[in-house]
Amino acid sequence: MGGGKLSSLERAGTRLPVTMGHEIGGEVVEVGPEVTGVSVGDRVIAYPWLGCGECAVCARGDEQLCTKVARNLGIQLPGGYADLVRVPHERYLVPIGKLDPAHAATFACAGITAWGAIRKLSPATSEDWIAVVGCGGVGMTAVALLSATSLANGASAAFDPTAPDALKTIARACAQNIAGALDFVGAESSASLAANLVRRSGEVVIVGLFGGEFRIPLPMFPLKSLTIRGSYVAGLHDLRELVALAQKIDLPKIPLDRRPLATVNQALADLAAGKVVGRVVLQP
Repeated sequence: MGGGKLSSLERAGTRLPVTMGHEIGGEVVEVGPEVTGVSVGDRVIAYPWLGCGECAVCARGDEQLCTKVARNLGIQLPGGYADLVRVPHERYLVPIGKLDPAHAATFACAGITAWGAIRKLSPATSEDWIAVVGCGGVGMTAVALLSATSLANGASAAFDPTAPDALKTIARACAQNIAGALDFVGAESSASLAANLVRRSGEVVIVGLFGGEFRIPLPMFPLKSLTIRGSYVAGLHDLRELVALAQKIDLPKIPLDRRPLATVNQALADLAAGKVVGRVVLQP
């Protein structure tokens, strides 16, 4: 967490053993007696960030930020690394129609995490630039969504952020006109890069959870009219909105590596070793 402070899944309410997997897509095979909104055979994805459903935070649609209870699929509750998954309420199931379930499943976290961060930026003009820091699965999803939904012309350049002259090189390539930066790493170095890249009145949205502390001279906030925001996943309404958008327009696809469920350990090892491009999707 930074400053010598640590956190853990145990503190978040996880009790081992637990079945992981929070980006879940599949077919409804059984429903409870009071379920009316979905039927057996429906193709759906599950919204995994389950709050109490009753507090003011949940009422406004931000169950992922609920402070009363955390019972997220794949973290506190059994998740998607399984043949069958029990979802506590039908409202958490989002029908996907003819969308590819493997692709749609990534909307439940990577998709709405990117979508929620993008929506926190002010609308960009055709002259503006948006910097995406950290192009892993979520970052690549953000690039695809920005290309499909904004006035930007798509990703036109990629840079090594660890290069000694990265800040000057990126700023020069973007004509010193970076209106917003999305940091999908959330490390001290990436947040500093993002804050220094944006122009005056620029906006930085920090999404990643790598850890560390954010350091910047306080006078820079007023002098640069800088806005720094955090973004944690997104709400159920955002997931429904993203699915509706995908059904309406052909969103650019990020690379998907489809693997059998039985290869989960190798998939996680490849992810830890940095050998995964895009997303790995496990299929029973």
